[in-house]
Amino acid sequence: MALPLVWLGDVLRAAGLTVVEAPGWQERTANSGAQPEPVGVLQHHTATVASYEDPAPSLQLVIDGRSDLAGPLCHGLIGFDGVVHLISAGRANHAGRAQASGPVPAGDGNVLYVGFEWDYQGVEQGPSPEQYTAALVATKAVLDHLGAPYEASRGHKETSVTGKIDPGHVDLDRFRAELATNEQENADMTPEQDAILRRIENELLGPRGPEGQIAGWNTALGPRTPVAMLVDLVNGLLATQTPAPMQAPAVPQQQTASGEAPAPAQPADPESIKAAFSALPPEQAAPLLAELVQIQQDRQLTPEQQARTTA
Repeated sequence: MALPLVWLGDVLRAAGLTVVEAPGWQERTANSGAQPEPVGVLQHHTATVASYEDPAPSLQLVIDGRSDLAGPLCHGLIGFDGVVHLISAGRANHAGRAQASGPVPAGDGNVLYVGFEWDYQGVEQGPSPEQYTAALVATKAVLDHLGAPYEASRGHKETSVTGKIDPGHVDLDRFRAELATNEQENADMTPEQDAILRRIENELLGPRGPEGQIAGWNTALGPRTPVAMLVDLVNGLLATQTPAPMQAPAVPQQQTASGEAPAPAQPADPESIKAAFSALPPEQAAPLLAELVQIQQDRQLTPEQQARTTA
């Protein structure tokens, strides 16, 4: 008899995802309880460091299981490169006993949820943009197939009765909101194009914190994003080049993760700005320059403001 989730591959491919079928996935099932009758999708991370060079290091682990937990450990493994590996069409030991979360009741999480493992470490490492996008697309496709609301996408940290923290570095409220908005905003985008936009966002804002918040990188000025550092450079340049009576308004400072404005940066000369950009790879410099152009455009005076300035 066919296992209950044999439709998973066709649904994910129809959504535009790159899908790899692990050999035997359609017949693979855990023997620890009832077969799934899913009403939601559960997100996890594997706690294994992944990379673009080794995007799915946990593949064999989620098939075979661990010494303390028999496999399979999920229905699909989402690699760091955004590829979805199909693991099991039957019961998977991914959720354990689940408390009620959102519209999904309490009970056997392995019955209630389709389980996706995102292959990344989860504490020091967050998901890649490609991985995040693939998880969005896959989750939406499964929920639509089930006829379930997008609120039925939950994180293991929301259902666990034992204090699980996965998926780390993911704001699950934002993730659910994006499930609803992604269809309208990105109706003409492929998952690959959406991932490119997320990578640009990541380059502009830096890595996110454990709950998905914008955190930036640790610097001498505190948590700073590349955009905030550019603003510091521009403000320092304005301070050294603009006469005091006619001084142009400074670019607004971004707040740090704690909500406090950072200390002002030391003035920077044009050559230091040029050197900083010259040291960046093109794929990083281009989005930063685009953001700087936008900042400068936002600072331009309207004709009426210009007239008042020169009057």
